[in-house]
Amino acid sequence: MSDFNPEQIIRQIFAAFTDFSSDPAALSAFMTPDYRQFVDGREMTLDEFQNHAMSLRRLLKMLEIDIQQIVCQGNQAATVHIARATRLSGKQSQIKVIAFYQFNNGRLCLVDELTHVLNGHDGDKSLGSVR
Repeated sequence: MSDFNPEQIIRQIFAAFTDFSSDPAALSAFMTPDYRQFVDGREMTLDEFQNHAMSLRRLLKMLEIDIQQIVCQGNQAATVHIARATRLSGKQSQIKVIAFYQFNNGRLCLVDELTHVLNGHDGDKSLGSVR
């Protein structure tokens, strides 16, 4: 598995996740069938993550993710990134995310995130796990 590059995979996932013109089901190609994501203690399965991605597309006009820091070691990685969201109403939010990633055979099997609203509005704390 010499071509395994967790940073590249994370950047590809973020690009697909924030491209609201793409099919959110395509995200599953990056993830194992037993994928789990924890956001501020709330757990999501792969199906629930797909629902989360579709919910964000219904609530937001735009989502950008700016990776501030990334560290990769073996089949694990960690990021500090800023999510910039624009709601359909035009209201904007900035959320700082600290995330740990684990891969299995080149596919994402676990994400564990903590979020902190830097600038935002009521309900922004739940954007990371909305379904």
